[in-house]
Amino acid sequence: MRARLLSAALFAVLALPLLFTSADPVLLQSLTVQRLLQDIPLDDAERGPIAQVEFAWTLEGDVDGHARADAIRAGLRLPRPEDGEADPYLSVDLENELFLARIPERAGATRTLLLRTEIDEALGRLQLVDVAEQLAPADRPVAPLGSRWALLPPLLAILLAFLLRGTLIALSAGVLLGAGMIAAGEGQVLGLFEVAIGDILFGEILTSSFHLYILGFVLLLSSTVAVVTRMGGIDGMVQALLRFAKSSRSVQAIAYALGLGIFFDDYANTIIVGNSCGPLFDRKRVSRAKLAYIVDSTAAPIAGIAILSTWVAYQISTYAPQLPTVGIEASQGYALFLETIPYRFYCMLAIVMVGLVVLLQRDFGPMKAVEQAARDGEDPSSVLRDDGPEAMTVAKPGVPAHWWNGVLPLALMILGTAGLIYSFGAAVVRADAAAGDASAQAAVDAGGFEWLRSVLGSSDSTAAIFYGSLAAFGLAMLMAVGQRLLTPREASITATRGLGPLMKDAVLILLLAWSIGSVCTELGTATYLVAAFEGLISGTWLPVILFLTSCFVAFATGSSWTTMAIMQPNVVLLAYQLGEGTPYGSHGLLILSIGAVLEGAIFGDHCSPISDTTILSSAASKCNHIEHVRTQAPYALVTAFIAITLGYLPVALLGTPWWVSLLLGTVAIFAFLRVVAKPVQTSANTLAAGPTG
Repeated sequence: MRARLLSAALFAVLALPLLFTSADPVLLQSLTVQRLLQDIPLDDAERGPIAQVEFAWTLEGDVDGHARADAIRAGLRLPRPEDGEADPYLSVDLENELFLARIPERAGATRTLLLRTEIDEALGRLQLVDVAEQLAPADRPVAPLGSRWALLPPLLAILLAFLLRGTLIALSAGVLLGAGMIAAGEGQVLGLFEVAIGDILFGEILTSSFHLYILGFVLLLSSTVAVVTRMGGIDGMVQALLRFAKSSRSVQAIAYALGLGIFFDDYANTIIVGNSCGPLFDRKRVSRAKLAYIVDSTAAPIAGIAILSTWVAYQISTYAPQLPTVGIEASQGYALFLETIPYRFYCMLAIVMVGLVVLLQRDFGPMKAVEQAARDGEDPSSVLRDDGPEAMTVAKPGVPAHWWNGVLPLALMILGTAGLIYSFGAAVVRADAAAGDASAQAAVDAGGFEWLRSVLGSSDSTAAIFYGSLAAFGLAMLMAVGQRLLTPREASITATRGLGPLMKDAVLILLLAWSIGSVCTELGTATYLVAAFEGLISGTWLPVILFLTSCFVAFATGSSWTTMAIMQPNVVLLAYQLGEGTPYGSHGLLILSIGAVLEGAIFGDHCSPISDTTILSSAASKCNHIEHVRTQAPYALVTAFIAITLGYLPVALLGTPWWVSLLLGTVAIFAFLRVVAKPVQTSANTLAAGPTG
C-alpha cells in the first residue's frame, strides 16, 4: 500500500502543474480553427471544388495575425510562397480581421466559401458558420477549444490506476467524470450516462469498423490459442522450442527475436508474441511482466521505424498534407520519413534496451522484485490462476503434442494478414489509378518499392488482421476436429472458454480506454496541452520540447496515433520557420521535429495505463495490467532520458552526427545496466525447474 501511495503522490506532484498551465488564447483558437478547416470538404461532386475561402475571424484580446494566417495555411494545406514573393494563396486584412485563402490547382467549376468563427461560451466550442450557406449544416465543423479542466478525466483515471492498481475502476471514473463534464456543458447535468453509453460507447466506438475489427481480432485469436492449446499444439511448440530455450536468457531472446520479426503491424506483433511465448516463460520461471515489457517495447518501436509497415502509412499521413505550406510536395512525405529514421532515438534505443536487458540478464526497479519472485516460483504479475478459466484451457489428456498443430494456425495468421494487407491496398491503389488519381497511377507505373509503399498506405490493416485471425481460428478448429483430437463439441466449448479471461482483462478495458480517448477529444484535452506547451518553444530546443509535449499528450490521452494527428500539422510550419536560425537549418529542424513528435508519442504511450496497445500487451502476455505499467515505466523513462540527453540535445544544439548519438546512447544503456541493474538471484526452486541464466 505504501508503494501505491508513493506512486500516486509522485504522479500527482508531476501532474498538478498542468492544471495551472495557461494556454495562449490566440494560439488555442488558431489550433482549433486549423483542425476545423481540415474537416471542410474542399470538393463536392455536385457543387464543384472550392476556389477561395474568406474568413471573418474575431478574437478577444491581442490580435496575432501571423498565428491565424499560419493556422489557415496549415488547415487548408496552402503552399508556402517563395522567399521575397507575394503570397498568391493567402491575403490578410488585419484591420478588418479578414483572411482570403485561394485554393490552387482545382480544375472545373469553382465556388467561394464565406466563413466566420463563432465561440459558444456555454459549450466551450468554436464553430465555423457558412455565411453564404454553401455548406450543409452537417458539413460545418465544430471543435472544443479545450481548457485546463479538460485534463481532469485522464489525470483522474491515471491517478486512480496507480493508487488502486485496478484499471477498470480507474478508467470508469475518468470516463464518467468526462461524460459528466460534457453533459453539464450541454445543460444536461444528469445526462452523463446517456453521453457515456449512448453517445460514446454505442454512438462512436461500437459503430466504428476500426474498433470492431480490433475487438474481433483479439477475441478470435484468443479462441484460436485456446483450441491450439487444448489439442496439444502449444505443448508441441514449447517442446520444440525447449531445444533452443535452455535458460531464462534464451526464452527472452526468442520473444525478442519474434518481436523484431513481426514488424509489419504492432497489434499482430503484440497478440502473437505474447500468446505464443507465455508458456515458455512459465517453464523457465520468467515473469509475465518481463514478457509484457519485451512485447510492448518491441512492437510499436519496430513498427514505427520499419520502412514498410502499417504504422509508416499513418505516420506519413499526419504531416504530409501540411508539407506544401513550407514549399515541399506532399508526395515527398515518405522521403522525409526515411530521413527521420536515423533520428528516431527513443524507438531505436528502446529496442537496444530490451536487447541488452535480455543479454545481460539484469533488471532494476519493480521489475527486479517481480523477476525474483517469479524465479522463486510465485509470479505476482501473472493473471493465470489454478482455479481460473485459464486453467480449463490445457492440453486434453492423451492428445499427442505436435508442434505443427500450433505453428500452422499462427503461421496462417501472420502470412494471411500480410497477404490481405497487400491485397486490400493493391485493390484500392488500382481503383484510384483507374479513377484518374495521378499519385496512384505513378505508383502503378513505378512498381517495386514505390508500389509497396502506396499499397501499405492505402490498405485497411485492421480488416486484414481480423480476417487473418478468422482464418487461423477456422484452421485450428478444422485441425482439432479433423485429426480427431477434439470432438466438435469439445472444440466449440474450448473456443468459448478462451474468450472468458479476455472479457475483463482486455475487452472491457479496451472499450473504456477508447471511451476516455473519445472524452478527451470531445473536451479538447490534446489541443489545450499543445497550446499550453507551444508557447515555450524556441528553435534550438524545439525537438526536445516537442518530444516532451507529445509524451504528455500521449500519456494523458492514451493514444500515440491521436497525439501524432494533433501535433504534426502544427509542427511542419513551426519547425520550418524556426529552423532558419539553427545550425541544422529549416529542413534539418523539420526532420528532427517530425521524428521527435513520433518518438514522444510512442514513449508517452508506453508509460500510460490508459493506452490501448499497453492494455493489449498486458492481455496477450497474461500480465496484470498495472504491474506491466509500473514495471515497464522505469525502463521507458531511462531510455527517454538517454534519448534526450545524448540524442536530441547534442544533435540540435551541437550538430552532433546521429550515429555518434546512437553509439553514445547504446554505451550509456550498457553502463547503466551494469552499474544500477542487478542480476536475479537463482534459488533452489529455480534450479529444480531448470537452468535460468
